[in-house]
Amino acid sequence: MLMSGNSNWRNTESSRGSPEWRGSRGRPQGAASAAPRRKMEHIASVSRSSGLEKDGDALKNFEVQDEYREFIQGKLNDMWKRYPRSPAETEAEARQRVDTQENVLILFRKLREGIISSKRVGQFTLEVYETSLYLAVLFDSPRHISPVIPALLSYLQLPSTEPHQHCVHTVLVCLLHHLVAAYPSQREFHSQLASVPKGFFPDGSEARVWIKSLAGCIRARNYAKIDKMTQLSALPVDEPGKSVVEQMAALNLFPELNRDISRKAFYHLLDCLRNKAREMAWTVMRAAYRELSCQLDPHLDTRSWLGRSLGLLSSLPGSCPIDLDQWLETESGLGHVRKKDGIDGRWIVCKPR
Repeated sequence: MLMSGNSNWRNTESSRGSPEWRGSRGRPQGAASAAPRRKMEHIASVSRSSGLEKDGDALKNFEVQDEYREFIQGKLNDMWKRYPRSPAETEAEARQRVDTQENVLILFRKLREGIISSKRVGQFTLEVYETSLYLAVLFDSPRHISPVIPALLSYLQLPSTEPHQHCVHTVLVCLLHHLVAAYPSQREFHSQLASVPKGFFPDGSEARVWIKSLAGCIRARNYAKIDKMTQLSALPVDEPGKSVVEQMAALNLFPELNRDISRKAFYHLLDCLRNKAREMAWTVMRAAYRELSCQLDPHLDTRSWLGRSLGLLSSLPGSCPIDLDQWLETESGLGHVRKKDGIDGRWIVCKPR
C-alpha cells in the first residue's frame, strides 16, 4: 500500500497528545523502567531459542509478557517523539523512521510468539493483536498484517474468548485491508467475511451491510458511489446517533493511545481505498473520453461529476480536498492530458498505451 500524501494526521503524529500506555495491571509506563532494560532489550524469542538459550522461555511467563508490553510501548512513544512525519522529512529521516517502525513491529511479533506458546487468552491477548494490526496498517507493512489478521479472527472465534462489543471495528479494519491490498480482486475479502462470527457481526448490522455494499460498488466500478460511501457521514452506525469512528473514540477497553491509532488505521485504509479507486477511475476515463470539459458552467455538471468519480473531495479527518484544476495540471505533467489550445477549461485526453 502506498502512503497518500493528503493525510495530514499522519504527518503530525507526536508524543503530545499520545498518553502513556498502561498495562493490564494498571501500572504506569514508568513501571517498565523498574525491569532491567538489558533484560527486555535482549530477551530471547521463543521461536528462535527453542528453550535452549538463557531465558529462552521467559516470554511464556504472563508477568514477563506484561512487562514486555510496557517496554514496547516505551519504544513506540519514543518513536512518535523522535520521528514525527512532516512534509519536510528527508530521505535519511524517512529511512530511520521506517527502520524504527519495523523494529516496533518485530517486538510485537516476538510478544505474540510468547502469547501463543503460553496459550494465554483474555483482554491482554486481544489488545496485543489489535494493536499489532493497527500499527502494521499505519506503517504500511503488509508482511506484518498478513499473519495477524487470520490469527486475530481465529482468536475471536474461540469459545473461551470474550470479545468486547467493539470488536466489529477491528473486523472492519481487517476486511478493508483485504479490499485495499487485492483491489479490485475480492476473493480474500469474501473468504474472510464468511469466517467472521455473526455473533457480533450479524447480517443485518449496519457495519456488515456497509462493507458489503462498498465491495459491491467496487465490483460494479461505481466510483461516484465509492466516493459517497467513504465519506465521514456515510460510515456505518451500530449505536443510535454514533458512527463507527465515534464509537471507537468512546472505547474504554483500550488505552487512549490505542483508541487513537484504531481510528487512524480505519481512516488510513479508507484513504488508501479512495486512492486505488481514483487510479482505476482515471484509467477508465482516459480510455473512454477524448477530451474533458471543466469550465465553470452552471449548466454543466462535468466538474462535480469528475470530482465525485475521482474522489477528490474527502471529508475524512486529516484529508485535504484536491482541487480539480491542480490535479489535472499534475496529470498534464505526467503526459496524461494536455490543455486544449484557445479554450479555457478544456483538456485533451492522451490515450494510455
